[in-house]
Amino acid sequence: MIRQLVIVFCAITILVDACKNTDSARKSLDPEPFAVSYEHISSLEKVASKYDLLIVEPENYTKAAVDTLNTSENTLLGYISLGEVNKYRWYYPLMEEQGFIGMNENWDSPYLNLADSTTRSILLDKVLPNIMVKGYDGLFLDTVDDVAPYTERSHLQPYMLEVIAGIKERYPEAIVIQNAGLFMLDKTHKYIDAVLIEDVATAYNFERKDYHLRPKESYQEKADKITTLKQKYNLPFLIVDFAKTNDLKRMARNRLDTLGMPYFISTIELNDISKGISSTQQ
Repeated sequence: MIRQLVIVFCAITILVDACKNTDSARKSLDPEPFAVSYEHISSLEKVASKYDLLIVEPENYTKAAVDTLNTSENTLLGYISLGEVNKYRWYYPLMEEQGFIGMNENWDSPYLNLADSTTRSILLDKVLPNIMVKGYDGLFLDTVDDVAPYTERSHLQPYMLEVIAGIKERYPEAIVIQNAGLFMLDKTHKYIDAVLIEDVATAYNFERKDYHLRPKESYQEKADKITTLKQKYNLPFLIVDFAKTNDLKRMARNRLDTLGMPYFISTIELNDISKGISSTQQ
């Protein structure tokens, strides 16, 4: 009996130690400086060494390329869209078979019917592993806003939450950054490590295809909101703003420098990292 108890105790000790080792192996999130780039970066290792956090398009890179960045100094996150799908995605035909519920005209991307269990399964059991098998440190969750209260898809919020929770369940050690979706933070904050917000100091008009500085009141309202949420949920907040001219970039930086949050400024396509500016660059 005593021997059996000793064996059980040793097994529990080994299990606890294993859990501790797993926790210690998880990278801590250091989001500054950071950058977002959906272009294919030919010298990925060289570029990534400039940033503590880099968000990229995962389909642009092989596992070997990702492995070159698997160091303690860099955190590399793969992009995944949860609310819609672009037509060039390898899994677009799979989603098309399930049916869509409208179109994001700005990006020509159909909205996903997250109420459909097969659609959610494709995201969690096919798309997600396809990204993580390459060795990414985590994920950048885009298009959460597709189920915002002001949309016709607000009824899909429980299913969006199910997907986000499913991501964390399958990859508990992954670093997860949620893009926008502030209306869901009261539920999603326990599944994510940070929040990214776009269009804070500036904004982009898709109809006119131009960049502009936000009106002062609009900017202040948005800045106050994210500051409040940052404190409430004790999560890092990152900012991505859009600008093309040097003058607009300068005006955006003057605003963002007062917020004390990491930021990255680039064009709306986020496809030329060489022209982007991070909060630590002078």
